Amino acid sequence: MDLAKREAILEAAGRLFLEHGFERTTMDTVAAAAGVSKLTVYNHYHDKEGLFRALIAHKCQEYFDGKDFEHLGTLPPKQALTRVASGFLGLIYQGDVLSLYRLLIGGASEHASQNRAFYDSGPRPTIEALARLLAGFHARGQLRVGDPQRAAEHLLAMLQGCMHQRALLNVEPGPPRASALKEHLEDVVAVFMRAYAPSGAQD
Repeated sequence: MDLAKREAILEAAGRLFLEHGFERTTMDTVAAAAGVSKLTVYNHYHDKEGLFRALIAHKCQEYFDGKDFEHLGTLPPKQALTRVASGFLGLIYQGDVLSLYRLLIGGASEHASQNRAFYDSGPRPTIEALARLLAGFHARGQLRVGDPQRAAEHLLAMLQGCMHQRALLNVEPGPPRASALKEHLEDVVAVFMRAYAPSGAQD
């Protein structure tokens, strides 16, 4: 499948999932909205859950320089983590991503399988990739990270924080200002570096 068709399918799927929810969106309606044949969609994504997983993975790749972060291991830890943090914040404050979060939370009791598909295609690979990056820094003595998985979760949880909760709940008008996000990012990375840096080192 060429890139243009793939982009059209994923764009249509994202729009329809948000407009109609997971249950009411069908592979046929996605094909029609994307202007491709039903066979094309089924051949490449097999079923609706496969399409949903591909959509989430695609959205993550838009904001991260490769899901495995391997190339970031050549940078100093503070610089690498700042890039990861910037991509993560850019992703979670996108309007369609916030809408998707709200949709999934609202249907968490009835549609656990789609929420699992979301977690397995977005948050879990991100945590695992970040944990591998942190483990590499630990192995080279650049950070002191006894439990990379937990450390990765610490970093992402701090980045979300109360600011993201307020955005999800729509308790403030519009997304956070760029200056506020930058200040938040810098504070979080600084705290993380102090917590996990080896003795006598801060980056």
